[in-house]
Amino acid sequence: MIPPEIRPRKAAYRAAIVIGFAVALAGCAYALVNRGKIDQAKADQIEEGIQALRQLRFKHSVPLIVETQDEAEAQMKRDLERENTDEELRAEGAAGALMGLYPAGIDLKRQELKLLRSQVAGFYDPHEHEMVLVEGAVEIGFFASAAEFLVQRDLVGEMLLAHELTHALQDQNFDLGNRLEALKDNDDRALALQSVAEGDATIAGMAYLTGSMDDSTLDAITAQLGKLPEIFASESPDTPKGLAEPLLFEYSDGVKFVARAYRNGGWKAVDALYASPPESSHQILHPEDYFEHPVAPLKIQLGGYQSIMQPWKKADENTLGELSLRVILERDLKAHPYQDPSRIALARKWAGDRFVVLQDQRMISVIAIIAFADNAAASGFAIAYTTLLDRLLGSTAHEIDYRGNAVMIVIGEAAHYMGVLEPAVWRASTIGGHCAADAAIAGVPDGTSPNHP
Repeated sequence: MIPPEIRPRKAAYRAAIVIGFAVALAGCAYALVNRGKIDQAKADQIEEGIQALRQLRFKHSVPLIVETQDEAEAQMKRDLERENTDEELRAEGAAGALMGLYPAGIDLKRQELKLLRSQVAGFYDPHEHEMVLVEGAVEIGFFASAAEFLVQRDLVGEMLLAHELTHALQDQNFDLGNRLEALKDNDDRALALQSVAEGDATIAGMAYLTGSMDDSTLDAITAQLGKLPEIFASESPDTPKGLAEPLLFEYSDGVKFVARAYRNGGWKAVDALYASPPESSHQILHPEDYFEHPVAPLKIQLGGYQSIMQPWKKADENTLGELSLRVILERDLKAHPYQDPSRIALARKWAGDRFVVLQDQRMISVIAIIAFADNAAASGFAIAYTTLLDRLLGSTAHEIDYRGNAVMIVIGEAAHYMGVLEPAVWRASTIGGHCAADAAIAGVPDGTSPNHP
Protein backbone atom coordinates (compact mmCIF):
# COMPACT_ATOMS: atom_id res chain seq x y z
CA MET A 1 0.00 0.00 0.00
CA ILE A 2 1.00 3.60 -0.29
CA PRO A 3 1.58 4.28 3.34
CA PRO A 4 -0.37 5.14 6.30
CA GLU A 5 1.82 7.96 5.49
CA ILE A 6 5.29 8.09 6.78
CA ARG A 7 5.38 11.74 5.92
CA PRO A 8 2.35 13.03 7.82
CA ARG A 9 0.90 15.86 5.88
CA LYS A 10 2.28 19.33 6.23
CA ALA A 11 -0.34 20.97 8.39
CA ALA A 12 -2.76 18.35 7.17
CA TYR A 13 -2.23 14.78 5.92
CA ARG A 14 1.11 14.84 4.15
CA ALA A 15 2.39 13.35 0.95
CA ALA A 16 3.95 9.97 1.42
CA ILE A 17 7.60 9.41 0.61
CA VAL A 18 7.67 5.62 0.93
CA ILE A 19 5.62 3.56 -1.46
CA GLY A 20 3.61 0.70 -0.19
CA PHE A 21 3.16 0.19 3.49
CA ALA A 22 1.39 -3.02 3.24
CA VAL A 23 -1.99 -3.41 4.08
CA ALA A 24 -3.01 -0.45 5.88
CA LEU A 25 -5.86 -1.53 7.95
CA ALA A 26 -4.33 -4.89 8.45
CA GLY A 27 -1.37 -6.77 9.66
CA CYS A 28 -1.26 -10.45 8.93
CA ALA A 29 0.55 -13.64 9.71
CA TYR A 30 2.69 -14.74 6.80
CA ALA A 31 2.43 -18.20 5.36
CA LEU A 32 5.39 -17.03 3.28
CA VAL A 33 7.60 -16.47 6.31
CA ASN A 34 8.58 -19.12 8.81
CA ARG A 35 11.05 -18.36 11.61
CA GLY A 36 12.40 -15.39 9.72
CA LYS A 37 12.91 -17.32 6.47
CA ILE A 38 11.05 -16.60 3.23
CA ASP A 39 9.60 -19.38 1.09
CA GLN A 40 11.51 -18.18 -1.97
CA ALA A 41 9.90 -20.62 -4.39
CA LYS A 42 6.45 -19.34 -3.44
CA ALA A 43 7.64 -15.74 -3.59
CA ASP A 44 9.03 -16.32 -7.10
CA GLN A 45 5.72 -17.84 -8.15
CA ILE A 46 3.80 -14.81 -6.88
CA GLU A 47 6.23 -12.43 -8.57
CA GLU A 48 5.75 -14.12 -11.93
CA GLY A 49 1.99 -14.38 -11.44
CA ILE A 50 1.45 -10.72 -10.59
CA GLN A 51 3.47 -9.64 -13.63
CA ALA A 52 1.28 -11.77 -15.87
CA LEU A 53 -1.95 -10.58 -14.29
CA ARG A 54 -0.98 -6.90 -14.14
CA GLN A 55 0.53 -7.00 -17.65
CA LEU A 56 3.70 -5.21 -16.51
CA ARG A 57 7.24 -6.53 -16.15
CA PHE A 58 9.93 -5.82 -13.58
CA LYS A 59 12.94 -3.96 -14.94
CA HIS A 60 15.14 -5.26 -12.13
CA SER A 61 14.75 -7.70 -9.26
CA VAL A 62 13.10 -6.80 -5.97
CA PRO A 63 14.93 -8.32 -2.98
CA LEU A 64 12.71 -9.65 -0.18
CA ILE A 65 13.85 -9.23 3.41
CA VAL A 66 12.24 -9.93 6.78
CA GLU A 67 12.33 -7.46 9.66
CA THR A 68 10.93 -7.57 13.16
CA GLN A 69 8.32 -4.99 14.10
CA ASP A 70 10.98 -3.06 16.03
CA GLU A 71 13.33 -3.04 13.04
CA ALA A 72 10.56 -1.93 10.69
CA GLU A 73 9.49 0.83 13.07
CA ALA A 74 13.09 2.04 13.35
CA GLN A 75 13.33 2.21 9.57
CA MET A 76 10.08 4.19 9.35
CA LYS A 77 11.34 6.54 12.07
CA ARG A 78 14.58 7.12 10.16
CA ASP A 79 12.65 7.94 7.00
CA LEU A 80 10.41 10.33 8.88
CA GLU A 81 13.33 12.11 10.53
CA ARG A 82 15.29 12.25 7.28
CA GLU A 83 12.57 14.45 5.78
CA ASN A 84 11.36 16.36 8.84
CA THR A 85 12.90 17.90 11.92
CA ASP A 86 11.02 17.63 15.19
CA GLU A 87 10.37 21.37 15.00
CA GLU A 88 8.86 21.06 11.52
CA LEU A 89 6.57 18.31 12.72
CA ARG A 90 5.56 20.38 15.74
CA ALA A 91 4.75 23.37 13.55
CA GLU A 92 2.79 21.29 11.06
CA GLY A 93 0.77 19.63 13.78
CA ALA A 94 0.04 23.00 15.39
CA ALA A 95 -1.08 24.48 12.07
CA GLY A 96 -3.37 21.50 11.40
CA ALA A 97 -4.89 21.96 14.85
CA LEU A 98 -5.49 25.67 14.18
CA MET A 99 -7.38 24.80 10.99
CA GLY A 100 -9.49 22.16 12.72
CA LEU A 101 -7.98 19.10 11.09
CA TYR A 102 -6.23 17.76 14.20
CA PRO A 103 -7.01 17.95 17.91
CA ALA A 104 -5.23 20.67 19.87
CA GLY A 105 -1.81 19.69 21.18
CA ILE A 106 -1.31 16.81 18.74
CA ASP A 107 2.13 15.19 18.71
CA LEU A 108 2.24 14.46 15.00
CA LYS A 109 5.44 12.43 15.07
CA ARG A 110 4.21 10.17 17.86
CA GLN A 111 0.81 9.69 16.22
CA GLU A 112 2.37 8.79 12.88
CA LEU A 113 4.73 6.21 14.35
CA LYS A 114 1.96 4.74 16.49
CA LEU A 115 -0.26 4.33 13.42
CA LEU A 116 2.51 2.77 11.38
CA ARG A 117 3.46 0.27 14.05
CA SER A 118 -0.14 -0.82 14.54
CA GLN A 119 -0.98 -1.24 10.86
CA VAL A 120 2.10 -2.11 8.83
CA ALA A 121 2.64 -5.72 7.85
CA GLY A 122 5.15 -5.02 5.09
CA PHE A 123 6.21 -2.41 2.59
CA TYR A 124 8.04 -1.72 -0.62
CA ASP A 125 10.82 0.80 -0.07
CA PRO A 126 11.59 2.73 -3.28
CA HIS A 127 14.74 4.23 -1.78
CA GLU A 128 16.35 0.83 -1.28
CA HIS A 129 14.25 -0.87 -4.00
CA GLU A 130 13.46 -3.75 -1.68
CA MET A 131 10.42 -5.46 -0.20
CA VAL A 132 10.21 -5.65 3.58
CA LEU A 133 7.96 -8.19 5.31
CA VAL A 134 7.32 -7.61 9.01
CA GLU A 135 7.76 -10.78 11.02
CA GLY A 136 5.10 -11.61 13.56
CA ALA A 137 2.56 -8.98 12.47
CA VAL A 138 -0.79 -9.70 14.08
CA GLU A 139 -3.56 -11.03 11.86
CA ILE A 140 -6.05 -8.18 11.97
CA GLY A 141 -8.01 -5.90 9.73
CA PHE A 142 -8.87 -5.46 6.13
CA PHE A 143 -6.62 -7.94 4.29
CA ALA A 144 -7.52 -10.72 6.68
CA SER A 145 -11.25 -10.07 6.26
CA ALA A 146 -10.82 -9.62 2.52
CA ALA A 147 -9.19 -13.02 2.27
CA GLU A 148 -12.18 -14.58 4.00
CA PHE A 149 -14.52 -13.67 1.16
CA LEU A 150 -12.03 -14.48 -1.58
CA VAL A 151 -10.64 -17.80 -0.45
CA GLN A 152 -11.37 -20.63 1.93
CA ARG A 153 -7.82 -21.01 3.25
CA ASP A 154 -5.12 -18.75 4.63
CA LEU A 155 -3.60 -16.98 1.65
CA VAL A 156 -3.38 -13.56 3.26
CA GLY A 157 0.41 -13.48 2.96
CA GLU A 158 0.25 -14.26 -0.75
CA MET A 159 -2.29 -11.51 -1.31
CA LEU A 160 -0.15 -9.09 0.66
CA LEU A 161 2.98 -9.88 -1.35
CA ALA A 162 1.09 -9.60 -4.66
CA HIS A 163 -0.24 -6.24 -3.47
CA GLU A 164 3.22 -4.97 -2.56
CA LEU A 165 4.84 -6.32 -5.72
CA THR A 166 2.28 -4.29 -7.66
CA HIS A 167 3.67 -1.21 -5.93
CA ALA A 168 7.15 -2.21 -7.04
CA LEU A 169 5.83 -2.56 -10.61
CA GLN A 170 4.30 0.91 -10.34
CA ASP A 171 7.58 2.38 -9.18
CA GLN A 172 9.65 0.70 -11.87
CA ASN A 173 7.23 1.34 -14.74
CA PHE A 174 5.74 4.73 -13.79
CA ASP A 175 8.45 6.28 -11.57
CA LEU A 176 5.92 6.55 -8.78
CA GLY A 177 8.32 7.22 -5.92
CA ASN A 178 9.93 10.24 -7.58
CA ARG A 179 6.56 11.56 -8.73
CA LEU A 180 5.24 11.51 -5.18
CA GLU A 181 8.38 13.25 -3.98
CA ALA A 182 7.75 16.02 -6.51
CA LEU A 183 4.30 16.65 -5.00
CA LYS A 184 5.47 17.39 -1.46
CA ASP A 185 4.03 20.90 -1.66
CA ASN A 186 0.61 19.72 -2.87
CA ASP A 187 -0.60 16.97 -0.60
CA ASP A 188 -4.08 16.86 -2.09
CA ARG A 189 -2.69 16.11 -5.52
CA ALA A 190 -0.28 13.57 -4.00
CA LEU A 191 -3.19 11.89 -2.23
CA ALA A 192 -5.01 11.55 -5.55
CA LEU A 193 -1.99 9.82 -7.11
CA GLN A 194 -1.51 7.65 -4.02
CA SER A 195 -5.16 6.62 -4.24
CA VAL A 196 -4.67 5.46 -7.81
CA ALA A 197 -1.64 3.39 -6.81
CA GLU A 198 -3.36 1.94 -3.76
CA GLY A 199 -6.53 1.11 -5.66
CA ASP A 200 -4.48 -0.54 -8.40
CA ALA A 201 -2.46 -2.65 -5.94
CA THR A 202 -5.50 -3.68 -3.91
CA ILE A 203 -7.41 -4.84 -6.97
CA ALA A 204 -4.39 -6.61 -8.43
CA GLY A 205 -3.52 -8.34 -5.16
CA MET A 206 -7.02 -9.69 -4.67
CA ALA A 207 -7.42 -10.63 -8.34
CA TYR A 208 -4.18 -12.61 -8.09
CA LEU A 209 -5.81 -14.91 -5.53
CA THR A 210 -8.95 -15.44 -7.60
CA GLY A 211 -6.88 -16.13 -10.70
CA SER A 212 -8.87 -13.73 -12.86
CA MET A 213 -10.26 -10.24 -13.11
CA ASP A 214 -13.84 -9.58 -14.09
CA ASP A 215 -16.82 -7.50 -13.03
CA SER A 216 -17.84 -9.96 -10.33
CA THR A 217 -14.40 -9.75 -8.71
CA LEU A 218 -14.53 -5.97 -8.81
CA ASP A 219 -18.01 -6.00 -7.32
CA ALA A 220 -16.84 -8.24 -4.48
CA ILE A 221 -13.82 -6.07 -3.76
CA THR A 222 -15.72 -2.79 -3.72
CA ALA A 223 -18.50 -4.29 -1.60
CA GLN A 224 -15.93 -5.38 0.97
CA LEU A 225 -14.72 -1.80 1.30
CA GLY A 226 -17.78 -0.91 3.33
CA LYS A 227 -16.17 -2.68 6.28
CA LEU A 228 -13.08 -0.47 6.32
CA PRO A 229 -14.15 2.27 8.75
CA GLU A 230 -15.42 -0.25 11.30
CA ILE A 231 -12.29 -2.40 11.02
CA PHE A 232 -9.96 0.55 11.32
CA ALA A 233 -11.86 2.04 14.25
CA SER A 234 -11.55 -1.24 16.14
CA GLU A 235 -7.83 -1.60 15.42
CA SER A 236 -6.73 2.04 15.86
CA PRO A 237 -9.52 3.72 17.84
CA ASP A 238 -7.55 6.77 18.95
CA THR A 239 -6.20 7.81 15.54
CA PRO A 240 -7.10 11.45 14.76
CA LYS A 241 -9.54 11.76 11.87
CA GLY A 242 -7.08 13.97 9.99
CA LEU A 243 -4.73 10.98 9.77
CA ALA A 244 -7.27 8.17 9.55
CA GLU A 245 -9.50 9.54 6.79
CA PRO A 246 -6.79 9.94 4.10
CA LEU A 247 -5.67 6.38 4.77
CA LEU A 248 -9.19 5.00 4.45
CA PHE A 249 -9.72 7.19 1.39
CA GLU A 250 -6.84 5.55 -0.49
CA TYR A 251 -8.60 2.21 -0.23
CA SER A 252 -12.30 2.97 -0.31
CA ASP A 253 -12.37 5.74 -2.89
CA GLY A 254 -9.10 4.81 -4.57
CA VAL A 255 -10.27 1.26 -5.30
CA LYS A 256 -13.61 2.47 -6.64
CA PHE A 257 -11.84 5.00 -8.88
CA VAL A 258 -9.42 2.44 -10.32
CA ALA A 259 -12.21 -0.11 -10.71
CA ARG A 260 -14.06 2.38 -12.87
CA ALA A 261 -11.00 2.79 -15.09
CA TYR A 262 -10.61 -0.99 -15.35
CA ARG A 263 -14.24 -1.42 -16.38
CA ASN A 264 -13.67 1.22 -19.05
CA GLY A 265 -10.66 -0.45 -20.65
CA GLY A 266 -8.86 -3.08 -18.58
CA TRP A 267 -5.30 -2.73 -17.31
CA LYS A 268 -4.34 -0.41 -20.18
CA ALA A 269 -6.91 2.07 -18.88
CA VAL A 270 -5.43 1.72 -15.39
CA ASP A 271 -1.94 2.37 -16.82
CA ALA A 272 -3.34 5.53 -18.45
CA LEU A 273 -4.16 6.89 -14.99
CA TYR A 274 -0.43 7.23 -14.34
CA ALA A 275 0.12 9.04 -17.64
CA SER A 276 -2.63 11.53 -16.81
CA PRO A 277 -3.38 11.17 -13.09
CA PRO A 278 -6.26 12.80 -11.22
CA GLU A 279 -5.20 16.14 -9.79
CA SER A 280 -7.24 16.32 -6.60
CA SER A 281 -9.13 14.33 -4.00
CA HIS A 282 -12.20 15.98 -5.56
CA GLN A 283 -11.71 13.97 -8.75
CA ILE A 284 -11.32 10.73 -6.79
CA LEU A 285 -14.46 11.48 -4.79
CA HIS A 286 -16.39 12.50 -7.91
CA PRO A 287 -14.91 10.44 -10.76
CA GLU A 288 -17.27 11.96 -13.32
CA ASP A 289 -15.14 15.11 -12.95
CA TYR A 290 -12.20 13.10 -14.23
CA PHE A 291 -13.63 10.57 -16.69
CA GLU A 292 -16.57 12.44 -18.22
CA HIS A 293 -16.05 16.19 -17.90
CA PRO A 294 -12.57 16.80 -16.44
CA VAL A 295 -12.41 19.49 -13.76
CA ALA A 296 -8.89 20.53 -12.86
CA PRO A 297 -8.44 22.41 -9.58
CA LEU A 298 -7.80 26.11 -9.79
CA LYS A 299 -4.17 27.01 -9.21
CA ILE A 300 -3.89 29.54 -6.39
CA GLN A 301 -0.73 31.48 -5.55
CA LEU A 302 -0.56 33.37 -2.27
CA GLY A 303 1.30 36.63 -1.88
CA GLY A 304 1.19 40.03 -0.24
CA TYR A 305 1.84 38.84 3.30
CA GLN A 306 5.63 38.70 3.24
CA SER A 307 6.55 42.30 4.05
CA ILE A 308 3.68 42.71 6.49
CA MET A 309 4.58 39.60 8.47
CA GLN A 310 8.31 40.18 8.91
CA PRO A 311 10.18 38.67 10.77
CA TRP A 312 7.86 35.64 10.46
CA LYS A 313 9.24 32.84 8.25
CA LYS A 314 7.30 30.57 5.92
CA ALA A 315 7.42 27.11 7.49
CA ASP A 316 5.22 25.41 4.91
CA GLU A 317 3.00 25.94 1.89
CA ASN A 318 0.47 23.38 0.75
CA THR A 319 -3.06 22.51 -0.38
CA LEU A 320 -5.90 21.10 1.73
CA GLY A 321 -8.33 19.79 -0.90
CA GLU A 322 -11.92 18.66 -0.67
CA LEU A 323 -11.23 15.68 1.56
CA SER A 324 -9.60 17.79 4.27
CA LEU A 325 -12.42 20.31 4.18
CA ARG A 326 -14.91 17.49 4.57
CA VAL A 327 -12.96 16.01 7.49
CA ILE A 328 -12.92 19.39 9.22
CA LEU A 329 -16.64 19.96 8.74
CA GLU A 330 -17.56 16.40 9.74
CA ARG A 331 -15.42 16.63 12.85
CA ASP A 332 -17.23 19.79 13.87
CA LEU A 333 -20.62 18.23 13.20
CA LYS A 334 -19.74 15.23 15.37
CA ALA A 335 -18.70 17.53 18.21
CA HIS A 336 -21.77 19.74 17.77
CA PRO A 337 -24.55 17.56 16.30
CA TYR A 338 -27.07 20.37 16.49
CA GLN A 339 -25.33 22.03 13.54
CA ASP A 340 -26.92 21.89 10.09
CA PRO A 341 -25.52 18.68 8.50
CA SER A 342 -25.94 20.18 5.04
CA ARG A 343 -22.85 22.27 5.76
CA ILE A 344 -20.72 19.22 5.04
CA ALA A 345 -21.89 19.41 1.43
CA LEU A 346 -20.02 22.73 1.11
CA ALA A 347 -16.80 20.74 0.73
CA ARG A 348 -18.26 19.30 -2.49
CA LYS A 349 -18.05 22.77 -3.98
CA TRP A 350 -14.30 23.04 -3.41
CA ALA A 351 -12.51 24.33 -6.53
CA GLY A 352 -8.97 24.94 -5.28
CA ASP A 353 -7.00 26.24 -2.31
CA ARG A 354 -3.58 27.20 -1.04
CA PHE A 355 -2.31 27.94 2.45
CA VAL A 356 0.93 29.05 4.06
CA VAL A 357 2.14 28.33 7.56
CA LEU A 358 4.16 31.15 9.14
CA GLN A 359 6.35 30.73 12.20
CA ASP A 360 8.01 33.16 14.61
CA GLN A 361 9.88 31.20 17.26
CA ARG A 362 7.14 28.88 18.59
CA MET A 363 4.17 30.95 17.37
CA ILE A 364 2.25 29.67 14.33
CA SER A 365 -0.05 31.53 11.94
CA VAL A 366 -1.94 30.29 8.88
CA ILE A 367 -3.05 32.29 5.83
CA ALA A 368 -5.23 30.57 3.22
CA ILE A 369 -7.41 31.24 0.20
CA ILE A 370 -10.05 28.67 -0.76
CA ALA A 371 -11.98 28.97 -4.04
CA PHE A 372 -15.42 27.45 -4.47
CA ALA A 373 -17.57 26.60 -7.46
CA ASP A 374 -19.94 29.51 -6.82
CA ASN A 375 -20.49 32.54 -4.63
CA ALA A 376 -23.18 30.87 -2.52
CA ALA A 377 -20.83 28.05 -1.49
CA ALA A 378 -18.11 30.55 -0.58
CA SER A 379 -20.39 32.63 1.61
CA GLY A 380 -21.87 29.51 3.19
CA PHE A 381 -18.42 28.15 4.00
CA ALA A 382 -17.25 31.49 5.39
CA ILE A 383 -20.18 31.50 7.82
CA ALA A 384 -19.80 27.84 8.78
CA TYR A 385 -16.03 28.05 9.22
CA THR A 386 -16.26 31.24 11.27
CA THR A 387 -18.64 29.47 13.66
CA LEU A 388 -16.36 26.43 13.78
CA LEU A 389 -13.23 28.48 14.54
CA ASP A 390 -15.05 30.54 17.17
CA ARG A 391 -15.80 27.33 19.07
CA LEU A 392 -12.51 25.62 18.36
CA LEU A 393 -10.03 28.40 18.98
CA GLY A 394 -11.63 30.49 21.69
CA SER A 395 -9.36 33.47 22.29
CA THR A 396 -6.89 32.56 19.52
CA ALA A 397 -7.17 35.27 16.88
CA HIS A 398 -8.83 34.37 13.58
CA GLU A 399 -10.40 36.36 10.76
CA ILE A 400 -12.29 35.37 7.60
CA ASP A 401 -13.10 37.49 4.56
CA TYR A 402 -14.81 36.41 1.35
CA ARG A 403 -15.21 37.96 -2.06
CA GLY A 404 -17.34 36.32 -4.70
CA ASN A 405 -16.40 32.66 -4.88
CA ALA A 406 -13.25 32.87 -2.72
CA VAL A 407 -12.62 32.85 1.02
CA MET A 408 -9.54 34.25 2.80
CA ILE A 409 -8.69 32.76 6.19
CA VAL A 410 -6.13 34.12 8.65
CA ILE A 411 -5.52 32.28 11.93
CA GLY A 412 -3.12 33.02 14.76
CA GLU A 413 -1.11 36.15 15.47
CA ALA A 414 -1.33 37.19 11.82
CA ALA A 415 -5.07 37.80 12.30
CA HIS A 416 -4.20 40.89 14.35
CA TYR A 417 -2.87 42.39 11.09
CA MET A 418 -5.98 41.58 9.07
CA GLY A 419 -6.63 45.26 8.34
CA VAL A 420 -3.49 45.47 6.21
CA LEU A 421 -3.21 41.79 5.25
CA GLU A 422 -6.68 41.54 3.72
CA PRO A 423 -6.22 44.08 0.87
CA ALA A 424 -2.54 43.17 0.33
CA VAL A 425 -3.15 39.41 0.02
CA TRP A 426 -6.16 39.84 -2.28
CA ARG A 427 -4.12 42.13 -4.58
CA ALA A 428 -0.94 40.04 -4.68
CA SER A 429 -2.47 36.56 -4.87
CA THR A 430 -3.81 34.87 -7.99
CA ILE A 431 -6.64 32.44 -8.67
CA GLY A 432 -6.41 30.58 -11.96
CA GLY A 433 -3.77 33.03 -13.16
CA HIS A 434 -5.89 36.11 -12.41
CA CYS A 435 -5.57 38.63 -9.61
CA ALA A 436 -7.39 37.08 -6.65
CA ALA A 437 -9.38 40.23 -5.91
CA ASP A 438 -10.62 40.53 -9.50
CA ALA A 439 -11.15 36.81 -9.98
CA ALA A 440 -13.10 36.44 -6.75
CA ILE A 441 -15.36 39.40 -7.43
CA ALA A 442 -16.05 38.28 -10.98
CA GLY A 443 -16.36 34.61 -10.13
CA VAL A 444 -13.96 31.99 -11.48
CA PRO A 445 -12.63 33.31 -14.81
CA ASP A 446 -13.82 31.99 -18.15
CA GLY A 447 -11.78 29.03 -19.31
CA THR A 448 -11.03 27.85 -15.78
CA SER A 449 -14.52 27.63 -14.35
CA PRO A 450 -15.17 24.24 -12.78
CA ASN A 451 -18.28 22.51 -13.97
CA HIS A 452 -19.41 21.47 -10.51
CA PRO A 453 -23.07 20.70 -9.92
